[in-house]
Order: sequence, then C-alpha cells, then structure tokens
Amino acid sequence: MPIRRPGERYRYHRILNRKKGKRSLTAILSLTAMVDMFTVLAIFLLQNYNVKDFIVYTPKEVILPKAQSTKELKPAFVITISKKEILLDKTAVASFAEVQSQQDWLIKSLYDQLQQGLIRSKQEFLGKLQNKIKTAVEDARGEKDEDPFAWKKITIQSDKDIDFLTVKKIMYTVTEAGAGEINFAVIKKTDKEIAK
Repeated sequence: MPIRRPGERYRYHRILNRKKGKRSLTAILSLTAMVDMFTVLAIFLLQNYNVKDFIVYTPKEVILPKAQSTKELKPAFVITISKKEILLDKTAVASFAEVQSQQDWLIKSLYDQLQQGLIRSKQEFLGKLQNKIKTAVEDARGEKDEDPFAWKKITIQSDKDIDFLTVKKIMYTVTEAGAGEINFAVIKKTDKEIAK
C-alpha cells in the first residue's frame, strides 16, 4: 500500500497528470464589422465638424458689441482695435494711444501693411488655376456666384468702448489702402437678451 501525505485529493488526478495533447485553439476575428463601424464614424465626424463659417480670433481684452441682426463673416483681413493696440491679422501695427492722439486721418503703418497684404491677396486670388477654370465655366453657363472682389474684404473687430473717431480713422485708412467691403464683427444677442 502506498504511503500518501494527508491533504487534498483530486478526483480526477489521472486526468490532471496526463500530458496535454496537441490541441490548438484558433480564434478568428472578423474585422469587416469593425471597419464598417469606423467608416460610419468617420463620415459622421466629417459631416458634423465641417466648418463653413469664418472663425475670427478675438483677444481677451476685446469685448465685441452685441447685435440683433447678423450675417456670416467671410474670409478677409481682420483688423482688431483694442484699448492697447491696433492689430492686422494678429500683428501689431500701431498703439491705440498713438492713433487716438494723432491729428492725421491716415495711419501710415496700417496703410502700408494692408496695401501690401491686399496686393498679395489679389495676386493669389488671380493666380489660382482653379479660379480661372471656375470663372471660365461660370462665364460659359452665364452664372456667377463668387464675388470677384472677395480679396478686398476687411473685417474690423473693435472693443465696444472704443471711441468712434478712432474707428473712423481706421476705416479711412482701410479705404485709402484699396479695401472694398468693410464688415464689423459682433456677437449675436441671445433670445433672452432680445426679449428684454
């Protein structure tokens, strides 16, 4: 009789002691469903995050005025008027105190930089082959949707507490530099503010 030590005994100790045979387990992962799901997700994200509007960067110190009636802004040069400085596309061109105190209507530094930017913008607009083809097709069809002077547009975002004379000097300078349509960036009033 064999001598055993006390303790647990497995019921099927012979099975456990037996060496394992060559069994292989193969799991097949179907990627088709996952690829379909990612495709649907990508299409959903592209449709929902398609930005049509022109996004304007507004510095913290600038508080835009509110308006009830608004329109979408189009891509353009952005002139920012804050109580500290005048910016042309995030580049400082003059200090606010300097512009406010000057007697001359023309702001020379803004005029020079804006005129160079408009010339560059016009060359880029006219130089694009896509625009030439589109213009030829629209001329052939007799329909024109695109504004041929889109490169001349200016967006002014001014703090609501800036005096009108300074804004007028900047508008004069912009017009003298050759800009066309001038738009003002505002914040749309909410329904609660309109109801008051």
